[in-house]
Amino acid sequence: MGFLQFLFSKKFLKHFLIAIGVTVILILITLQSLSWYTKHNDYIIVPDFRGMQAQDIMNSPDYKNYQFSVIDSVFDMDKTKGSILTQDPFPGSKVKKNRTVYISITSIIPEKTTMPDLHDLTLRQAQSMLESAGLKMGKLLYIRSFDEDAVQNQLFHGKPIKTGTSLDKGSFIDLTVGMGAKAMERQIDSNERDAN
Repeated sequence: MGFLQFLFSKKFLKHFLIAIGVTVILILITLQSLSWYTKHNDYIIVPDFRGMQAQDIMNSPDYKNYQFSVIDSVFDMDKTKGSILTQDPFPGSKVKKNRTVYISITSIIPEKTTMPDLHDLTLRQAQSMLESAGLKMGKLLYIRSFDEDAVQNQLFHGKPIKTGTSLDKGSFIDLTVGMGAKAMERQIDSNERDAN
């Protein structure tokens, strides 16, 4: 019997079909086992954690199906300390139970900055320097001085603050500013009229 005759014999075709059938059955069993093992259709939807307090969600039984890992801490003076800024996976993603959610939060300890020297600067220059140092302008207190809109003194919590003093970013700095010659003349005229 030649090789070609053997390939087309009933005996070979029968064994070949049995081998294909067994292979298909093994593949199906393997795929089904993997689906069961990996819990293919067993997923949960990731909620939106942004804006929530990291400690609250980590200790909450409502989120026991998630693991949390803080990957970054960012200073943001406009957000609540310890609140979540970003998350990965994104809200609405389908994930398996016990999936790690990577979060970045606002820093609990504020960044530090140093007090710049604002003396004799114009109000606009002083405001620009405060912003670049991460500080905010507080109250403006106008005093009698011929230097119109020039900073006469810088105050923190009502007390003078020295240049180079370490402060938390986002702190408010009050400024005393000169009224200028014209404003002083008007005030003097007004006081004289009131006296008469």
